Amino acid sequence: MQNSSHFDWMIKTNFPEADFWLINKGSLESLGQPIKEFQPYYTGLKCPALILPDYGYYLCLYFHSIGVWRRLGVGSTNLTNLRISDVKDVFKDISRQHREAKQHIQLR
Repeated sequence: MQNSSHFDWMIKTNFPEADFWLINKGSLESLGQPIKEFQPYYTGLKCPALILPDYGYYLCLYFHSIGVWRRLGVGSTNLTNLRISDVKDVFKDISRQHREAKQHIQLR
C-alpha cells in the first residue's frame, strides 16, 4: 500500500504496510519509541509521498528523545498509553506546515 498523498501521514494500528511503528503502551521511557518491526498492537505510520521513510523514522526518534510522546501519555505511572488521536494530531500539524510552506513557494 502506497501513500499517494503528498502531505498527509497514514496512522493506524494493526498496519503491516506501515513504514515503521511507535510503541504505544508501556513505561514512559519506551512510550512513542519508533521501531521497524511490525506488531499488530503498535501504531503504524506510513509517510507521505514527499517524505522518505527513514526521515520519518528519525523524526519520531527525535520526538521521542525530546519527550513529545511522554507528555501525551495517559495512564498510571507503571503503564502509560499513547492515544492514536494524539499521534494523528501531531502529524496533522506537521502536514499543515508543509502544505502552507508549499503555498508560499507557489505564490512567489
